[in-house]
Amino acid sequence: MSAFDLVALMGAGCGMAMVLGGIWLIAKGALTFAATPKTEALTLEWKKQFRLTTQVPGMAFFLIGLLFVAVSLGFLRQPGLVPLEFEGEIKGVDEPVSILVRPTSSWELPSTTTGTISGKIYPDLSVVVLVINAPGYEPFTKSIKVSEQGRHVTPLGTLELHRKLKKSDLTASIADLPFKPADPANATNNTVAYGVAQ
Repeated sequence: MSAFDLVALMGAGCGMAMVLGGIWLIAKGALTFAATPKTEALTLEWKKQFRLTTQVPGMAFFLIGLLFVAVSLGFLRQPGLVPLEFEGEIKGVDEPVSILVRPTSSWELPSTTTGTISGKIYPDLSVVVLVINAPGYEPFTKSIKVSEQGRHVTPLGTLELHRKLKKSDLTASIADLPFKPADPANATNNTVAYGVAQ
């Protein structure tokens, strides 16, 4: 549970405490729903944009408590899809690069012999794996921890891929093969160039 969820739950708890406390005060006779004179009316004002005046303070007590609960439950609703952003640079690679981001593990759904699929998964994207491939280079793999909110850019820094073979390795490993061409003086038009038919 994140700190944001904890604060929202505390707000809902305060709202319920106000409502239950109001019921208890009414039962004790300390709070009534009787109208008070206009001079003793309860006024709530917020940044000179919202103003609430009531002559029944008991009702305002309940309304404020319910407002706490409603706002807290509104903040606790399921968040929308939040993108994961990455930023970095790949150094010294001229070839086209493919970059994949995948979860650390795969999730398996159980199935029956009748072909029915029935299962539920809870995707955990707190850690993802970055896989970078380029022709002639060794694959680069890095595990990245994503923040809980996932709202900020994850800096990758400068990434350097290692070559599988260098150009110097290729030129050094090429050797000349001995090859003697056929003597044109011994060749005739009737000679089969690629062997004799069996």
